[in-house]
Amino acid sequence: MPEPMNLTLSLSSDEAWALAQFVKRADRETARRHAGDAQEADLIFEAWIALRAALAEAGVAPR
Repeated sequence: MPEPMNLTLSLSSDEAWALAQFVKRADRETARRHAGDAQEADLIFEAWIALRAALAEAGVAPR
């Protein structure tokens, strides 16, 4: 497995909340529609899960 990559991102609170809403709603089917193949769709979906967790840790966790 590749080494994890840490990213730093600066967003306004409105941008963070909008992004959190998107990743909350995004599902595997959404990833599949935008991916080149099934493996890439799985990677996208796993990245969204990590992004959701990071946003929640920063206090941005829509219900």
